[in-house]
Amino acid sequence: MMGAVHLLPGTTQSSIAAKGDYDAESKATMTLSEFDRWFALEICRYNNSIHSSLGCTPVAKWEALSEQMTGDIPFEMEAFQVSFLPSELRKIRRDGIHLFQIRYWSDALAGHIGRGDGKVVVRYDPRDISMIWVELDDGRYVEARYRNLEIPPVSLWEYREAMRKARALGKSGSNELVLAELIRQQRQIEAESRGLTKAERRTRERKGTLKGTNSAVSTTEGLRPIDTGDTSRPLFKVERW
Repeated sequence: MMGAVHLLPGTTQSSIAAKGDYDAESKATMTLSEFDRWFALEICRYNNSIHSSLGCTPVAKWEALSEQMTGDIPFEMEAFQVSFLPSELRKIRRDGIHLFQIRYWSDALAGHIGRGDGKVVVRYDPRDISMIWVELDDGRYVEARYRNLEIPPVSLWEYREAMRKARALGKSGSNELVLAELIRQQRQIEAESRGLTKAERRTRERKGTLKGTNSAVSTTEGLRPIDTGDTSRPLFKVERW
C-alpha cells in the first residue's frame, strides 16, 4: 500500500537517501484534505484486492474469521471515534464552552452549568473546529457548535492563521466577527490565487497589485464587537448538517 503512496507526485519517499534530489514540494499536487480522501480510497482498494500471503482479499479473510473473534466491538461507534480526538479541559459556563477563544453551545449543556468546580473533557477535530464534543459525568458526549454562527467551518490551522493576522492588524483575536471576516478574506485570496501561476503571482506582488492585499485593513475597520455574553436571550437548537 505504501508503494502506491510513493508513486504520487510530491512523495518524500521513505528516507532522505531514497528521496535524493527530488523536489517534492514543487511536484506536489494534492492538498492535505485531498490526500486524506485519496488515502481512504487506497485503503479500501487494498482491502478488496487479492493478498499474496492470504490468498484472498483482506476483507474476505476478516469476514471468515469474524465469528471467532471474542473482543468487544464498541456499541457507540461515534463515541469510540471521538475518543481518539485531541482534548482540552474546560468549564461549562453560562454562555457555553470557551475553546480557542471561541464560544460553543448546546442546549444539552444548560443543565450542567455551575455543577461543581471541576472541568470537563472537550474533544475537537483539528480539521474542522466548528463542532466540539463535551464529555459529561455519565460518559456521554454532547455535541456543541459555534455560538456565533457567522464564523464559517474552519480548520485549526486556518483559524490560527486568522488569529495571527488579527494580531498583525492590531485587532483583538477574541472578536469573533473580526475573525469570521478575516477568514472570509483569506479564502477569497486563496480562491483567486488558484487561477494564477507562480510566475503571475510573483509579477503581481512585484507590481504591488495583488488583489486583496490591502483590503483587510479597511474592510474590518467598521466591524463592531460581538455581544458580551448576554445569556438572557432564548437559546435554540442548531440543526446538524
